[in-house]
Amino acid sequence: MNNNYKIIRSIHENVFQRILECKDNDTGEIFYTNIITSEKVINLINTEDLKKINSNILECYNTEDRIYIFTKPLDSCKKFREYVTDNLTLKQQFNLTEKSINLATNIFKMTDVVQQKILDLDRLYIDENNDIVVDCNLIFEQEYDIADNETFKRLGNLIHIIFSGTEIIDYNISDSIPPDILKIIVRCLTREYIFPEEALKELKTSSIYTMIFGEIKTNEPQKKTDEQVEELIEEEVSQENVLDIYLEGSEPEPVKKKNVISKDIKRAVVSLLIVVAVLLIGNTITKKLREDKEAVNPVEWEQSDQSDKPDQTGKSDQLDQKPSGETDEVPEEPAIDSTLVHFNNELLEKTGYSGNLAEVDKNIFLEGSNSLLVSNTGSEKIKALFAAVDFTDERYNYMLMQQIGVSAKIKSQKDVEAQVVFEAYKDGVIKSNFHTIVNVYDDIWSPFTVPINVTDAELLYIYLEYEGENKVWIDSLLIDVIK
Repeated sequence: MNNNYKIIRSIHENVFQRILECKDNDTGEIFYTNIITSEKVINLINTEDLKKINSNILECYNTEDRIYIFTKPLDSCKKFREYVTDNLTLKQQFNLTEKSINLATNIFKMTDVVQQKILDLDRLYIDENNDIVVDCNLIFEQEYDIADNETFKRLGNLIHIIFSGTEIIDYNISDSIPPDILKIIVRCLTREYIFPEEALKELKTSSIYTMIFGEIKTNEPQKKTDEQVEELIEEEVSQENVLDIYLEGSEPEPVKKKNVISKDIKRAVVSLLIVVAVLLIGNTITKKLREDKEAVNPVEWEQSDQSDKPDQTGKSDQLDQKPSGETDEVPEEPAIDSTLVHFNNELLEKTGYSGNLAEVDKNIFLEGSNSLLVSNTGSEKIKALFAAVDFTDERYNYMLMQQIGVSAKIKSQKDVEAQVVFEAYKDGVIKSNFHTIVNVYDDIWSPFTVPINVTDAELLYIYLEYEGENKVWIDSLLIDVIK
């Protein structure tokens, strides 16, 4: 950016950032400077990803301790919420819905907080080409912890306002929305989709979309013409006649077409005949082999049939008995306790984690031989790691780009409201995070299951966080893709 400018006013300032309205002294143009100073917020923002979306960014870069985002005003654009109230045609509504889903797809690898900021209705504009433009003059009012990823919820609200002109309030959905679109909105709100592309696919295969834009071209093989189907039937019937040579020794008859029988029936009959022929041939060969074997040594054949059977008294033949103390059984290796699959010294050393850790407790547990204990001896808040997933390990990299379920059983010394915190890292930088609240009781092992999406990460750290003097045990830990 040109350094020849003056600051007109301060628009927003807090402990995380400062936003200034500036004027270029050479051109007189107004622009905004967003200076982010919080280290934790800086770790949430990938400036290269921001540059890829359609926005008002003039320039964006990192320094050692700051991020600078320079943006231009969007005076020539119309606010999203105003544009959708201008009696859009059905085709315009579907076009804008497709662009909204594409925006959600493009930002889905960003951190939850940044996704939340970008899909804010007040940050979305429509330009002269009817494309969505994001106002990337983002304001952060928290470090990183948010309750959950709201991308699908906000996407559902965007689609709702496109077709109804109003936002969703208390899950009250307008009855004027077409059924095909209503289904997509509901699935967004209930997070039935794993990735936004699934919503786009459902949109493009809807009957109304097909009626407006025509059918989508796919890579599926083209349907065969009637002539090609007829040739295939002739070929299969010819194969049937070849099988008749082996079954009956007859010569193959010339193929005859019967227009009375439909092509589908012909195909079904031919397939059935082929299966029967194969079974008959197999049975014939088996009988022949058995007869030859019996002719050579009928006693030996009979004994071989009975060799694995116990005698009438239920005892095995004495020749097969093992000396005392010997057995065919191979000793099984002891199973790894479920709590230690994602929490062990080898894993922690590989990931290089050096913060607070849970302890392995062999006195109180539900399954196996131990549990994981997060103990707090003071009144302050404690946050301790109790599980980690290394996605660079080939045993677990299949979980990426999937919806993962994290489940466990949990109990405490005293009833407490705790948080399970998830942090995904790549190249040592946090890529996404969120937390969920879990109620923990002193008299029962309570189950909890949390679904999460990890799109682009190398490590996933899972913590337990609570406040006050207490002890919390975790057991029966399972992390895997939700089927």
